[in-house]
Amino acid sequence: MSNVKILVVEDESIVAMDIKHRAEGLGYTVTGITPSGEGAIQKASETLPDLVLMDIVLKGDMDGVEAAQKIRDTLDIPVVYLTAYSDEKTLKRAKVTEPFGYIIKPFEDRELHSAVEVALYKHKMESKLKESEKWLSTTLESIGDAVIATDENGSVKFMNPVAMEITGWGEIDAFGKNLKEVYNIIKEGSEAPVNDPVSEVVQKNQIIEFNEPTILITKDGKKVPIDDSSAPIRDKNGNVIGVALVFRDITERRRAEKEREELLKERARGELSNFVVSALPVFASNIPPQVRNNIAKSFADRFERNMKPQFDSEFAECSGDSSNNDILFNCYIKWISDFLFNLGINTEKKVVDNKNYLKFQNCPWLAEAGESPMFCLICRAMVIRSFTWTSIKGNVEQTSCMADGDGYCDFEFKFMKKNNET
Repeated sequence: MSNVKILVVEDESIVAMDIKHRAEGLGYTVTGITPSGEGAIQKASETLPDLVLMDIVLKGDMDGVEAAQKIRDTLDIPVVYLTAYSDEKTLKRAKVTEPFGYIIKPFEDRELHSAVEVALYKHKMESKLKESEKWLSTTLESIGDAVIATDENGSVKFMNPVAMEITGWGEIDAFGKNLKEVYNIIKEGSEAPVNDPVSEVVQKNQIIEFNEPTILITKDGKKVPIDDSSAPIRDKNGNVIGVALVFRDITERRRAEKEREELLKERARGELSNFVVSALPVFASNIPPQVRNNIAKSFADRFERNMKPQFDSEFAECSGDSSNNDILFNCYIKWISDFLFNLGINTEKKVVDNKNYLKFQNCPWLAEAGESPMFCLICRAMVIRSFTWTSIKGNVEQTSCMADGDGYCDFEFKFMKKNNET
């Protein structure tokens, strides 16, 4: 026995009773009969039927089309139209309300049964689809990453709130626009344009991860560093019908990483400084010079064993295959300056009378250096020894020293001239 409840809306009482008897004969329950559109809305609200059989032409101010629209909008109850009119104008007007079927009067019992069962099935499937879409929409709007979906041609079809916040585009403004306009990305550093993600995903039919640092230019021109990836949206046959882009603003992550890096550098500077200060007071100024020099050489040898592999890697990355002395020297100065900075020593490269200098602007061990030359010997050993790791022909001389009261330390770099130079 069917538990389906039906509301009949028909302004001809004899026809209405006939429909009621036929429906009940098919095992359905008729919750009521009403002749007007206003009555249909009221009865539907009171009885909540599973389906409404609605005559299009009704008495009163509201016809069946208007009543069906209100019932669908407010109660989500499927409507099947009853009509004696099959003309194109009537059907076109009724289509706007998205009915679940039509029954042309007069009709047979089997036509009524088929129309009701098909309408109920279609409504059930539509409800499931709406529920799935609601879950999907809620999920996309709730996740912390930004999401933009496009069709296969790159036109924007969806943006979640995070994407709207990062890009500065509202969903209505962005809808239908080409992705390049809304999602304007460039390579960080070079600011070269990034390959169109839609074309690349559609062509390769696979998820694309963008490993290079990427910058998103927002609607108001702000530059935001992002991580992003793109994936194809496929239909049931596996055909690509669109692209989903997922990205996130990594500004805060970059800031946290920089703070952590600075903290580690500060800790390393402190630990090395403490080590040097605690380890070297034993070397008083009355130690014979030869002994001090042997100690400095021993330190320089250990310094080379520990630091040269890192130097070689970073120096090669900076200089490439260049043999130009200016490029090589600038790469060396960058490396030694960064290294000394991690020890708490600020440096400056300067050129005076065509002579190249590296100037120490401060010394974290100045007080100790005044009592023991070992601190100055160690700094000198690090600069002179590291310079030999380059392919630059020449040497280094220390021309001034803070410990001697000069206020700063200077190291002069003297290059050997090439054969073709005069």
